[in-house]
Amino acid sequence: MIIDPESPGLNLLPVISAFWWSPPSPALPADHVLKSGAVIFPGAFDQHGCPLLMFPAETQCKLSEEVSGEEVSQFILYCLRLHNKKGEEGLVSVVADLRRADVTVVKFITETLLTLEVYRRIFHSVYFVQPKKKSVQKLLGKLLTQSSKQKRPVLFKRVFLKDVCELSNFMDRSQLSCSLGGYLMYCHDSWVNFIKEIDAFVQEFLCVVNRLPSCISTLQSLAKLPVPGDFEQLREFCSVNEARFQQLRRDLGLDDLLKCCECLLEKLRFPENEPCFHAMAGTILFSHTALEMLQNYNRAAVEKVELLWQQAFSKPRLQLQVAHLQREAQQIQEQIVVLHREKVQPYRIQPAEDVHRSESLRLEFESLIYMHAMLLQLSVSPPQIINLLLQSLQESFS
Repeated sequence: MIIDPESPGLNLLPVISAFWWSPPSPALPADHVLKSGAVIFPGAFDQHGCPLLMFPAETQCKLSEEVSGEEVSQFILYCLRLHNKKGEEGLVSVVADLRRADVTVVKFITETLLTLEVYRRIFHSVYFVQPKKKSVQKLLGKLLTQSSKQKRPVLFKRVFLKDVCELSNFMDRSQLSCSLGGYLMYCHDSWVNFIKEIDAFVQEFLCVVNRLPSCISTLQSLAKLPVPGDFEQLREFCSVNEARFQQLRRDLGLDDLLKCCECLLEKLRFPENEPCFHAMAGTILFSHTALEMLQNYNRAAVEKVELLWQQAFSKPRLQLQVAHLQREAQQIQEQIVVLHREKVQPYRIQPAEDVHRSESLRLEFESLIYMHAMLLQLSVSPPQIINLLLQSLQESFS
C-alpha cells in the first residue's frame, strides 16, 4: 500500500525522533584540559555506586599553571553529564590525593569543589588523602570549616584519610589506580582519544539532526508539485526531482554519517583492532557508549527518510512507467499493422510441385511472416501489464 505524502496520516515525528539524541551532548572540554590529566574520570565507582573523579598527585603541578579553576569545573560538569545521559540527577564522588600537595594545590581543589556546589549538590563524597605537611593539612580543614559556617554549607560527605591504603575501606581496590593502592588499568591518553572520537561522531550526528527539518520541508514541497501529463515533460519532471533528491541527500550528509556510524560500531564490536578502544574495553564508559550506539545510531533514520522520498514520488514514477508501457504497446500495435499490410496481405499460397519446393516455401514463409509474428506475440504482454499497473495505481491513490 502506497501512502500519499499529502495525507494527514503521514506522521513525520518518528522520522525526526529516530535522529534525535536526548538530552543534548555536553560540550567537550578544551584539548589542553583533556590532555593535562590534572583531573581524571577513569570509570571507577565508590561503595555508594557513585562514579569517581580523581585528582592524581603526579599531575597536580598542572593545576592553576596549565588549567584554570573554571576549566576544571567545566571538566567535572562534562563528566557528570557524560554519566547522567538519561537525565537523572546522579552524583559523583571525588578522590583527592593531597599527600604531596602544597598550599596552592589544596586551595585550588577545595575552592573548585565548593564553588561547583553553590547552586546544587554535585558531589556525594569527597575522599581527602591528607597532606603530609601539617600546615597544609591545617589549611584544608580551615577552608572546609569556613565554608560550612558561611551561607554556602558543605553538602558533600567529607572523608579524611591518613594514607591511600585507607581508600580500600570505601571502595574496592579494582576501582583504584596503582598510585592509590589498587589495580585499575587506566591509560589517560587512550581515554582522551576515545572520548574525542565519540564526540566527533556525536557532533556530526547533531549537525545532520539540525539539517533534517529543512530536508523534510523540502521533500514535502516537492511532493506537492503538480505532475505533468505529457510523457516528455513527465520524464523531465522525474529526472529533475531525482537529481534534487540526490543533492538534498548529499547536503544532509546521510551517507557520510552512515559510513562513520558503521566504522565506529565496528571498532566497538572489535576493540582489539584499535589501540584506544582496546584500552577502554571493559570499562563502564565503553559499555554505555557501545549500548547507546547500538540503540540510537542505526540505519532506521536513513531508511525512514528514504521511505519518505519513495512516498513523495511514487505517483509520478508509476505514471512514467505506465507512459513507457503505453508507448511500447503502441509501437507493437503499429508493427502488427505494418506486418499485416506488408507481409501477410501480399502473400499468396503456392502449391508445391515437389518436396524440395515445399521445404523452400516453408522456409520462406517462416523468415518473412512467421518469425516476425512470433516476436510480436512475445511482446503482447505490455498491454496486460498496463492494465495491472493502472488498476494498482487507481487502488493506491483512490
